[in-house]
Amino acid sequence: MNRSSVIWPGYYDVVILPPAPVRDHAIDLSLKLRQMGGQWRLGTRAFLPHISLYHIPILEKDVESFLDELQHIVDSTSLGELETTGLDMPVMTVSNPDWLKRLHRRVVSRTVRYFNRKYQVEKLWNLHRFSGRRLVFAKKYLREFGTPMAGMNFRPHITLSSFKDGDPADSQIHIRPMRFRVDRLYVCELGISHSCHRIVHELVPRIMGTDHSIPEFVEFGD
Repeated sequence: MNRSSVIWPGYYDVVILPPAPVRDHAIDLSLKLRQMGGQWRLGTRAFLPHISLYHIPILEKDVESFLDELQHIVDSTSLGELETTGLDMPVMTVSNPDWLKRLHRRVVSRTVRYFNRKYQVEKLWNLHRFSGRRLVFAKKYLREFGTPMAGMNFRPHITLSSFKDGDPADSQIHIRPMRFRVDRLYVCELGISHSCHRIVHELVPRIMGTDHSIPEFVEFGD
């Protein structure tokens, strides 16, 4: 897969899409970053503002089973509230409450078996933002799960843009404190900079309960 390709077919992201007020705020901030040299800006039809839970490449034959498993997770998981917390250029940081940590671990542990290990995801990631112990585990997670953003590196955020030659100072960007409730998940097809380009599926809870047929947590080793 060419890292510069706009869309990466077969590489998916389980995501939370924020409500319109948060989405629009992110798009406005993204436009400012674009004017400051960002390579792209968020929108409502492509480069969708999103909070990633799990990036994973999947073979076409496994997509339906993958979506079914995600539906089971959503049906038996209590969702909750999130809030914007600040800026870590070029991302809007988001709170990471216990319910979101549990959800992240459930999604990874129950769907990693669909990970297409021939996809060569390591070619699509730049790990320069990681250092020390986080870098060690980023490489480990990338090999084992298809994403470095797991375990200790799971930090919820909305990416506003990306920069080719280093991030600018953030003095012109101010994040508005906003709180919102999550009531569903989505699966999107990924593209350049791990942006969300196309919604593949919407996952709305159908029932409430707890399914213990598959372990809820994966051992990240951190």
